[in-house]
Amino acid sequence: MAFCINCGKELLDGAKFCASCGVAVDVPYKNEKEQRKTVYDGDLHKCPKCGEQLNAFVTICPACNYELRGTQVTSCVHELSLKLEKTETDEQKIELISNFYIPNTKEDIYEFFILAYSNITAGGYGIEAWSVKLEQAYLKAKLAFGNSEEFKYIEELYEKTNKTSARNELLKSKAFKASIVFAVGLLMIIGGLIAAFYQGIGYDDSVPFMLIATIGLIPFIVGLLMLIFPDRQKRRKRSDWQRR
Repeated sequence: MAFCINCGKELLDGAKFCASCGVAVDVPYKNEKEQRKTVYDGDLHKCPKCGEQLNAFVTICPACNYELRGTQVTSCVHELSLKLEKTETDEQKIELISNFYIPNTKEDIYEFFILAYSNITAGGYGIEAWSVKLEQAYLKAKLAFGNSEEFKYIEELYEKTNKTSARNELLKSKAFKASIVFAVGLLMIIGGLIAAFYQGIGYDDSVPFMLIATIGLIPFIVGLLMLIFPDRQKRRKRSDWQRR
């Protein structure tokens, strides 16, 4: 059985022209049988016990309660983990992370997001590279999962990671360190002067407290200068931006 390439109508055996639209049939169909085919893309996962079709992230069959074990690990994420384990230097590992393409399937996105989150939480190498990839995985998950329970869990981890990163950046910032130095110096000055005042300024007992207040001037001034003047790197970036 054959079909017209122009209108799609069924052709009679041995016909040279289509009975519906009149288009000539170039290839003789006398001894040929052709059928229209439906193509299915993707893998269909079924329960090994009852044959029930399974959705993503299912660990127990909804039909027979069969516990699924030994499921195949996501290939691309698993391969990345193996490569990172075999890589010796942190620079090479960071390069692998930076060049890794975020997968498109739900299972792969979920698996990679958990991998990135675990490495960021644990600390160590490539925190910035993992953070960039976590951001990309989050955006893909937002499109792929929609408003599902899986995405709510991913969003919860994402927000927790952002709060942790912001706190770490604050602790590492020069402004925070300068504030600590400034505060220590200020407390030494105020505390020393108050103690000296109660002991009686000018008496021998007040000398140690005046000395503490005087020493406190050092961290006070250093911290104040650190807060007022930006560091060299910021000034360099600002000058480069102004040149452009």
